[in-house]
Amino acid sequence: MRVVAGRAKGHRLQAPRGMETRPTSDKVREAIFAMLAGEIEGATVLDLFAGTGALGIEALSRGAESAVFVERRAAACAVIRANLAHTHLEDESRLLCMPVERALTTLSQPFGLVLLDPPYAYPGLDGIMEAISGASVIGSDTVVVFEHSPRFAVRESYGRLERRRQKVYGDTAVSIFDVGAGGS
Repeated sequence: MRVVAGRAKGHRLQAPRGMETRPTSDKVREAIFAMLAGEIEGATVLDLFAGTGALGIEALSRGAESAVFVERRAAACAVIRANLAHTHLEDESRLLCMPVERALTTLSQPFGLVLLDPPYAYPGLDGIMEAISGASVIGSDTVVVFEHSPRFAVRESYGRLERRRQKVYGDTAVSIFDVGAGGS
């Protein structure tokens, strides 16, 4: 696994040992950021269920202003710290080692881009999307990228978030949401 593009392009990223973390493949990451062309430069990024930090690191490498990484597992937090140091992106980053649900009540500012890649077997995926939709991390221009199993039936909307696009890449699906007309 490596950073695909930008100032940290080519840097290899570590992953925690074991099967608990399923890092986003280089191919899927490249496809996500191609879909987001023009929305990364200068964005503030929130990487939920960060795992290795690969999605947020890719955003920083491509010109995002800053990123907050949220991951509950201590081993994964250590890997994110190491990956940020290796890519020299720690100065524009903040790591919260806590459950996503708690982070959503802690963070009070809206982000331009919210990336989430929860475990495919995570209980309550619809509930976490509803929680994100109602949280203060969502502003009127926020874009949400939700990576999930293609077998998961993603709804057209979650609160004020409306799905604008969905693509399937093998055993990974990516749904992109933004704030609907009535949700600002």
